[in-house]
Amino acid sequence: MHQESGHLKRRLGLTSAISITVGAVIGSGIFMKPLSVAQSLPSEGWIFALWIGLGLVCLFGAFAYAELGAMFPEAGGQYAFLREGWGPAVGFLYGWVFFWAINSGTMAALATAFAEYLLPLLQIDKAAHPLSVVGVASLMIFLLATVNHFGVTLGALLQNLSTFAKLGALGLIVLGGAFAAAGHGVAPTTASDPAVQSLKVSGLLTAFTGIFWAYEGWYQLPFNAAELRRPERHLPQGLIFGMLLLIVTYTAVNAIYLEVVPFAEMRQLPAGADQQVPYLAVMRIFSPQVAAYLTLLVAISVMGAANPNLLCSSRAFYAMGQDGLVPKRLNWIHPRHGTPSVAIWSQALWAILLVLYLKEFHDITAFVVFASFLFYAMTVAAVWRLRRRLPDHPRPYRCTGYPLTPALFILVTVAFVVTLLLDPVERHNALVGLAILAAGVPYYWWRKRAVGAARGEG
Repeated sequence: MHQESGHLKRRLGLTSAISITVGAVIGSGIFMKPLSVAQSLPSEGWIFALWIGLGLVCLFGAFAYAELGAMFPEAGGQYAFLREGWGPAVGFLYGWVFFWAINSGTMAALATAFAEYLLPLLQIDKAAHPLSVVGVASLMIFLLATVNHFGVTLGALLQNLSTFAKLGALGLIVLGGAFAAAGHGVAPTTASDPAVQSLKVSGLLTAFTGIFWAYEGWYQLPFNAAELRRPERHLPQGLIFGMLLLIVTYTAVNAIYLEVVPFAEMRQLPAGADQQVPYLAVMRIFSPQVAAYLTLLVAISVMGAANPNLLCSSRAFYAMGQDGLVPKRLNWIHPRHGTPSVAIWSQALWAILLVLYLKEFHDITAFVVFASFLFYAMTVAAVWRLRRRLPDHPRPYRCTGYPLTPALFILVTVAFVVTLLLDPVERHNALVGLAILAAGVPYYWWRKRAVGAARGEG
């Protein structure tokens, strides 16, 4: 009786759709990546060009995802798009990498960042208590899993609250910084202008990785298409409005960072001191006392960014369970709460295990970005394939700028993935991603034969 599946319920509106898109993206990136981006580029102009330009690249990808999501408003999101566009094998391999690397790695990295920001606020020395980071990170994942276990409405409420909180806080930074700069209330610095440097491929790669990590998560909303009240309208609107809001927010925040912590000063900060840029900005705009609570802002932001990894992504495993590609338990819907509770908890527990092994924040973010972009390009390319293969299929929304916008997205992402593979520093992360992908091939064929044999016996 308890094995029977229920149905995902359509409870989410446009506000939740935009909130999921924005909340899935704004996390650690806008706080921890501006320093590495600034130190890898030769001028402020390049900083703004890449934050805006790569945001537009992600927006072009969102156009394609919006068309696919409106065509296939079912649970599964990117898994369903790849399955329909390229066949079940490609869809499964995405789900495989998504479970073992992309989604779980993102959750583990965000949970670790959450713990590292929250512990100083609690006056806990992680050096004196080495298990404190693991404990707090695991507790965060456990709490998010519990919230999402009890219903999509509760999970969406948490998402809305955290999104509004961090947008409001970032808005205060922007407005406070603009007011202080206009009134000359920001203390000047003594940093000298950095030496003029030429643009290097290694610098571009660092900047691309950091900015793409900051935008990571824009694809999450289609996983919840089966729970949107009007997916044919709310899914495209949620993706597009959410991405535009993100580009404007990131550009404004970076403008304040550079106004309050000048480019020359950023270049002289120690490499890896990622928290210093937002800390110095808040300290100079408001006060050292307010800056001390920046850790709480970042912790809330990170937790809000991690929530969609359970609110949305478990729906992909639910869809794979329906297709017989994963154990049936992942297909189980809680009869009372209407959530894929087994999928939620299995992903949460695996992410907690990964917390024990994650070491460097940069390595895990580079690894997640590489693994993600392999399938982003294939998903966007599915728009072209499905236009030819299913020309008469209803398309409530058609990709804006087709075929130019998907072509530009694929060009940038393929170039980025190839550069990661060729770079001697980042190659290790890329090869680990390829190894996980390759490990899914024999499992897929074994699972397919096992399911076929079971059906033959029936």
